[in-house]
Parts: sequence; C-alpha cells; structure tokens
Amino acid sequence: MEALVADLEGTPGLRVDEFPQYNGRSVYALTFGRGEKRLFISRPHAHEPAGAAACMELAKALAGWRDYGVRNAAWRAWVLAHFSITLVPDANPGGSVRAPVEFWDGTEIANEQFFLWMFGESGEEKGTRFPRVDAWDMREVVAPALIGIAYEQLEEFLYVEPNRDYRSTFFRSFFALDEAAAYDVWLDLHQTEFLNSDRNTALFLPTCQDELSLAMQTEHLSLTEVIMARWRQAGARPRERAEIPYRNNDVQRNLLNAVWRPISERMVHIVTEVQNNNPATPVEDQVRLQILAVLATLEWMA
Repeated sequence: MEALVADLEGTPGLRVDEFPQYNGRSVYALTFGRGEKRLFISRPHAHEPAGAAACMELAKALAGWRDYGVRNAAWRAWVLAHFSITLVPDANPGGSVRAPVEFWDGTEIANEQFFLWMFGESGEEKGTRFPRVDAWDMREVVAPALIGIAYEQLEEFLYVEPNRDYRSTFFRSFFALDEAAAYDVWLDLHQTEFLNSDRNTALFLPTCQDELSLAMQTEHLSLTEVIMARWRQAGARPRERAEIPYRNNDVQRNLLNAVWRPISERMVHIVTEVQNNNPATPVEDQVRLQILAVLATLEWMA
C-alpha cells in the first residue's frame, strides 16, 4: 500500500494526506476530484482486508494508473467532475503489520484462531479471547498473550479500537479532512464471518437510527436499499434488510452512540459487512462486493 501511494503521488487531481501513528506507520487519505458531492470511504479494522483492497483498486482506477487509464476513462471523468471522494484504505496500518500471516481466505485458519488475532488472546487463560473494549491500558490489565490486530496503539501502554475512540488515527484523519470538505456521506467498509448463516453481506444503519430526524432516517434507508439491490444483482446473499446493531445491548449501543450520533445526525453513515475468512466468499468476491457498494453509493449520491 505504501509503495502504491508513493507511485500515485503526483497524479493530477490527487491530494495525499498523511497522518502518523504512534508506532511510526502512516495512515494515508487519497482525495480525488473537486466535485460538489463529497464522499468519505474508510477501512478501520486491520483484520478486515477486503475494504483496503477495494480502496486501492478504486484509487488505481481514479488515478488512471497503468492500464486502468484505458479501461475506466469515462467513469473516471464522471467521478472526478461530480465528486470529491476520499479513500482511507487502512486506518490502522500498525494493526495490519501485526497480522501473523499475509492473508486469510478461510481454507487454512479456523475462525477460533482468527478471533484470537482480532482482539487478542488473554494472558490469564491460553486460548481465551482478550475482552473487547473501546480502550485499555497495558498497566491496568493482565497483559494479553497476543495483542489483537484490531487495536491501535496510541501511547506506550494505551490501545484503542479505531472506530470507537476519537483519539484514534481513524477519527483524527476524518475530522481533519471533514473540517474543510464537509462530507455528505461516509461509507465504512467492514467484514464479519457470518457464522452459521447462509448470508455473505449485510448493511448496518447507525445505532441511533430511530432517534434521527425523519429526513435522515429516510436518507440512510434509501442508500442501504440501493447497495443491497446492487449486491443481489451481483449474486451476493445479503441479509433481508439493513439492520440497527445492538438493539438489545444497551452498553454497546450507548458506547457507539456517544461516538457516532453527532456524525450520523448531519451526514449519511452506512456500514458494509462482507464475509471474511470463509471460502464460501472467495477473496476476489469480497473485494468486488465492497467495490460494488462504493459504485452504488456514487450513483445514489448523483
């Protein structure tokens, strides 16, 4: 990713913003176009790679990189004329580099092992997951046997889950760019395993969806319907309708509301979920489905 960003720098119409992490890695934000409609796209979790790959394929297409210049000329001209689109392919590269393998597709790594990589392995009981928390201090817990790749290290002892704490580079990059851009839509690219389910995609509305204005509720629902229709046309198996997460979990809902409600009240924020670590959805399909969600979003915004 770093090599490709370096290769793309200097592309006419591309702006590259860099946000350093504590561990020395950088989060890159790639902004294309000067149009009036403004879209922010991000991949916050290091264990959910399809969104990162999708962002980089989109960056190649928008930059006209190598043979993408011929294949996507008309689409690129349309996007650059009508949109300002920011791609944050990896909001936690420090977590990404801690992954113990280069990639996973569900053929070799059992989900039980994969889950330990996500949020860590307990230092108290081998084979037990470290508790999922928004933020934690190494001095205040029994040190995990394995630090989950989902977390970002902010200081020597402090770790946060990127999409749940404003101190993360994920949020710092958004707020810095949004101050000037005032984005209309935020598409958050996530993945989950869909255990014991025949589905392989889903869309999540804000946890505060029912508390938003009627106009904003309608906007959120409208976008999810367009993405879901595009997925179905492509042969995906989405859940029947977009969902509001944590309806029956007050603790998690309140934690997310504290972070996301001020954002969801003023802009459309949708979470995609594409199946992860499962051969039922090959890695090429995972990337393709995330790209289709972006394409559907652009058409909806237009």
